[in-house]
Amino acid sequence: MQLSADQLDARTDGTTRLEGNVTLRFQDKRIRAPAVEYDRSTGEARTEGGAEFANREYAIGADHASVDIDQSTAQFEQAEFTVYERGARGRAERIDLDADLSVAMTGVEYTTCARPSQGWTMKAAQITLDPEAGLGTASHARLNFLGLPILYAPYFYFPIDDRRRTGFLMPDIGDSAETGFDISTPFYWNIAPWYDALITPRYMARRGAQLQTQGRYLLDNSRGELQYEYLPNDESAQLRRTLFGFEHQGVLSDRWEIAADFTEVSDRGYFEDLGTTLDLAAISHLKREGRIAYQAPAWFSTALTIEDYQTIDRTVARSDEPYRRLPRLQLHALSPNDWYQMRVGLESEYVNFERDNAIEGTRLDVKPFLRLRHDAVGWFVASQVDYRYTAYDLRNRSDGRPRSITRQLPSASLDAGLRFDRIASPGLVQTLEPRIYYLYTPYRDQDAIPLFETDDPDFSFVQLFSRNRFSGRDRIADANQITAAFTTRMLELGTGKTRFEAALGQIYRFQPSEVTLPEQPETSGDENSDIVGTMRWLPVDWLRLAVGAQWDPARAQLNRANTSVKFRPMPGYRFDLGYRFRRDLLEQTDLVVQLPLNQTWSVVGRWNYALDDASTREAVIGAEYKACCWTGRVAWRRYIANTRGEFNTSLYLQLELTGLSRIGAGIREFLPE
Repeated sequence: MQLSADQLDARTDGTTRLEGNVTLRFQDKRIRAPAVEYDRSTGEARTEGGAEFANREYAIGADHASVDIDQSTAQFEQAEFTVYERGARGRAERIDLDADLSVAMTGVEYTTCARPSQGWTMKAAQITLDPEAGLGTASHARLNFLGLPILYAPYFYFPIDDRRRTGFLMPDIGDSAETGFDISTPFYWNIAPWYDALITPRYMARRGAQLQTQGRYLLDNSRGELQYEYLPNDESAQLRRTLFGFEHQGVLSDRWEIAADFTEVSDRGYFEDLGTTLDLAAISHLKREGRIAYQAPAWFSTALTIEDYQTIDRTVARSDEPYRRLPRLQLHALSPNDWYQMRVGLESEYVNFERDNAIEGTRLDVKPFLRLRHDAVGWFVASQVDYRYTAYDLRNRSDGRPRSITRQLPSASLDAGLRFDRIASPGLVQTLEPRIYYLYTPYRDQDAIPLFETDDPDFSFVQLFSRNRFSGRDRIADANQITAAFTTRMLELGTGKTRFEAALGQIYRFQPSEVTLPEQPETSGDENSDIVGTMRWLPVDWLRLAVGAQWDPARAQLNRANTSVKFRPMPGYRFDLGYRFRRDLLEQTDLVVQLPLNQTWSVVGRWNYALDDASTREAVIGAEYKACCWTGRVAWRRYIANTRGEFNTSLYLQLELTGLSRIGAGIREFLPE
């Protein structure tokens, strides 16, 4: 302990009086006072005329203070305090500091607002702060906002660090056309370090009371989540509505892994009626999958999967629902070492497809291949030769076509490219990367094969180099074609950042592709492909421009286009403008604006507009007020809520008390990144 003062009077009775700029230091603590009476026998020091205390956690100013030097404890009366880490301050009738840095306060007023603001305050009969446990408790607490009481709790506790704690979280409050007034009050249960739970009672004025539960676990070799939601009686739909979900990922050893993903709802309209976000309302199928896989150290892997789906999109007919795969067995192999830069491999799969009132059957698909690749600094060349054998054994077929079908298809490809670069300007290097890709696959009549999983995917730059223009294995397109493409980039030497990138390519067919899907015209593969181009430009860090286009040269028309401009000059400012076009399908614009009006007010909005039918698809407008210690947000949103194209209108409120908690749903989750 160290003592300093202008005057010191050491008495024979074991007491010492210090006067004038008295400073007392012990451990990491410091006390200043006009006068101090110190008893050397008991180790107690009492201040007169006020006191100032400070350590690494708190600063306290009090009318009176008593410190036990030996026990490292202190008491303060009529005190004001500051908590450094939380940026909080307040006053108390009495404060007791213990040696473990825990604090007990009576007659407390607490806030994170800077003086003289009193935006929000929490008043309590008693508050205890325990830094070792990371926990604060309060009794008879009243939360005031702008001088008005908004919450009272006879007893509650709150975290004072980032550790997980059991207790109620702040409620989410909203209002929508589907649910009416909607309030959820989550209760977090920190059961153990390796598993926890979230129990959320939810009340919807138009639907009734719902219970939502979620449990998580994290073990040494696995993790997972269990979810259950229960609405005993939907007052609007007159239904009992439930959701059950389970997800698990784990490893059984260094080579074996296991996974499961299962979700089921009581009815198709569950997410449309009860979902809280547009993403939930847009779900078409719920996955039900179990998987076990084995990975050999170097050269092969195998997996056994059971896949099923629950279709919840009301617009999907039963005949269009995806097939169940019960089971799906995959085996992939690739030689670990090359021989004269050649490697051999195998891709194989066995699947049993099932669907009610439809053709079912098994499919065995085996594709061995030989691959060669040589990659130098300025060029590369790669080729692959493969042979695909596919066998079908069908059930429930009544159209007169065969039930046992085999298909044998060889295929060969050659891929080559050059890499050029030059110094375009100081600090920038430009690359030019021309590339050609030749693919040959002979024609096989596949009209008798049912479509279990095959579709025609969206055409893109990546599709220029695909070995099959269809997805899945039920249709393998014949091909005698060459792809010509190039990519150019502008790279920043100091950071490696790509400032500019553009790519352009097209498939040239030496002969028409005859394999088509049932709904496609016979001429769908007769012509050269569309010309596909993409461009991304980052002139400065706060401005991004992107363009993508798909041009049909035979008909001189644009089939697809998307553009975006993202302008974000400084934090808080945002201007995003996007455009999407798909011929005969959609043409939309998307505008997002975030603009601070002054130091405290800012506005945000989104407008998604369909040009093809002159209608607004989604509109969001919101405002934010930010004070020194609290932030208030309000947002109005109108959006398509379900697959039937019906609209929903919602109002969202959020109050964020800095350093305490957040009440309600925010605005940011409704805006794209």
